[in-house]
Amino acid sequence: MEDRLARLEAVQAVLLEIGRKSGSCTDISEFLQSVHAALGRIMYAANFFVALSDHEGPANHVRFVYFVDEIDAAPARDELFELADGESPTAAVIASGRPMAMTAAEHVSKRLDNAAFGIGTIAEHWMGCPLLDQEHQALGAMVIQSYDRQHTFSGEDQALFALIADFVSAALRGLQSVDRLERAVQDRTALLAHEVAERRRAEDDIRHANDALEEQNAALENALTSLKDAQGELVRQEKLASLGRLVAGVAHEINTPLGICVTATSHLVEELKLTRADMAAGILDEDGLDQFFDIVHQSLRIMTTNTQRAAALVRSFKQVAVDQSSDDIRSFNLRKYLDEVLLSLQPKLKGKPVTIDIDCDDNINMASFPGAVSQVLTNMVVNSLVHGFEEGQPGRIKITGKVDGDFVNFEYSDDGVGMDTSTLGQLFDPFYTTKRGTGGSGLGAHILFNLVTGALGGTVKVASAPGMGLHYKLRFPKVKRK
Repeated sequence: MEDRLARLEAVQAVLLEIGRKSGSCTDISEFLQSVHAALGRIMYAANFFVALSDHEGPANHVRFVYFVDEIDAAPARDELFELADGESPTAAVIASGRPMAMTAAEHVSKRLDNAAFGIGTIAEHWMGCPLLDQEHQALGAMVIQSYDRQHTFSGEDQALFALIADFVSAALRGLQSVDRLERAVQDRTALLAHEVAERRRAEDDIRHANDALEEQNAALENALTSLKDAQGELVRQEKLASLGRLVAGVAHEINTPLGICVTATSHLVEELKLTRADMAAGILDEDGLDQFFDIVHQSLRIMTTNTQRAAALVRSFKQVAVDQSSDDIRSFNLRKYLDEVLLSLQPKLKGKPVTIDIDCDDNINMASFPGAVSQVLTNMVVNSLVHGFEEGQPGRIKITGKVDGDFVNFEYSDDGVGMDTSTLGQLFDPFYTTKRGTGGSGLGAHILFNLVTGALGGTVKVASAPGMGLHYKLRFPKVKRK
């Protein structure tokens, strides 16, 4: 019983880690390496690979984007492999879109019927799950296998592996969405640069051909300047629209707490069956009943915490879009709501020597956008953890909220590394980050600024210096008028 509880806690930790990695990794191989390491803590995972379909190449072709095996050598990542349906278990998983497990005897039986069945060494126990896109079409397959009869996979292992495959599918969709977003921005930037270059060449031709028309040339120059400003504004609006799609895409993070709740519920049902069996057999004593009550209490606590976390994530993400005309305004107490948001951030704070102090009046009752407040505070805390404090560095975050007439003065500060004047001047620019490639998207502060000045109808000021941390000063009305 204690082993089951320990494994449940280990599974919860693994799912939370995968959820965090899906939001911080920008490279598929890096993310899958993290998944492999996490998987190895809850089941035997010495042999693990991921094959993704190549939708731009020939049909039925895959690339092995991640491959670790005790016996077979890893194929080249850029090499295409044809996996026709019926010729390998991996192809069967991708074609059917369903999980599959196979023993060595079953593999040998199929190879006797088809000598070309399968690629590589036959495993004692093989298990594969499909990776699906939003339309439930196969992106590829995730496979784990064992060459040792001492290491086989139970039904519980297969169910857990399928759950993790669902998490990986959602993360891969997010990584591919980020990749498409970056390519779209690059294409749009190149197009705008080409248009500006063409207009400059046209200006030069006009000036050379019409030296006598200096006044008209000046007017054309003014018109070109205005056009450049308009183009810059269009680029910013387009990036903000892309941000809305990005926020919708990362909503898959709610799968983490929901998956944990499913696992906890399954464990509780199993323990209930065992307790009923003991009761029916007349061997249930007081100690056994107390142990059952402890498991019920711990499972309910896990489910309660994670359902609350899922609800907080939904409230947070749905208000990210900057829309002053939104009707989703409700009354809430600011202090209590800050406590709820910080509770949902505990997984990110876990294991970090960072303390958070709150000095907020208990009587600040607002009628505004709680989702915007949640996203603003979340972005502030995450930015402090990613940019303000080095790994293992102790730190302190202070949050204050005071009433000033019909307004709220909200301040946030950390004692991290701070930033120089040049970096501070670009803080709210979209896609600007000092952590490119290590978890920074460059959108956190940009979203914060738009939510405060847009949805909350307020103002934001920021001050910082190297070694002095970062200090935000926000001011917004208690009651948001439509």
